[in-house]
Amino acid sequence: MDGGTVPRWTDDELARLSPEEREDLVRRLVATGISPPVLPAGRRRRRFLLVAAVGSLVLVPWIGILAATLPHRYEARHWTLAWVGFDVALVVGLAATAWMAWRARPALVFPALVTATLLVCDAWFDTTTAQRSDVVVSALSAVLLELPMAAVLVGAVVIVLRSLVVLRSSGDGSRRGAAG
Repeated sequence: MDGGTVPRWTDDELARLSPEEREDLVRRLVATGISPPVLPAGRRRRRFLLVAAVGSLVLVPWIGILAATLPHRYEARHWTLAWVGFDVALVVGLAATAWMAWRARPALVFPALVTATLLVCDAWFDTTTAQRSDVVVSALSAVLLELPMAAVLVGAVVIVLRSLVVLRSSGDGSRRGAAG
């Protein structure tokens, strides 16, 4: 530390640290007050915030209008196409998630979240549109299959995101973790 210079570690020196040493270093750096990353402030972020906020506000009265005006029964012309198409989307989402998991791609978070959302929607619409004779089967399918699978997918997303944060904060994922 001659002349007030601050020692810097090279990438090679950091790479030689054990996982425990890296974890300790990260903990110590966080304790010094390094703030977590935040979304950048700017025009795009403000525009996105405006669209999301206005969209959610507009939906509130729209939900009331639908609740008051929709018929209790409705015959759908393309009922089979709607459900088969929905299940095709589920297969594509699950297959994409499985393929990315098999290839160890962190980008699996995208199809996993989409598929988890579709599974929750599937459970909702299966149970709410079921005829009286099908309600038990629909409810069991939701509770035993669709919702647990959605939870597993969301859990996988959490694990992947946590590991990416650890890799990035430890310096180990600068190349490997970024490749998707």
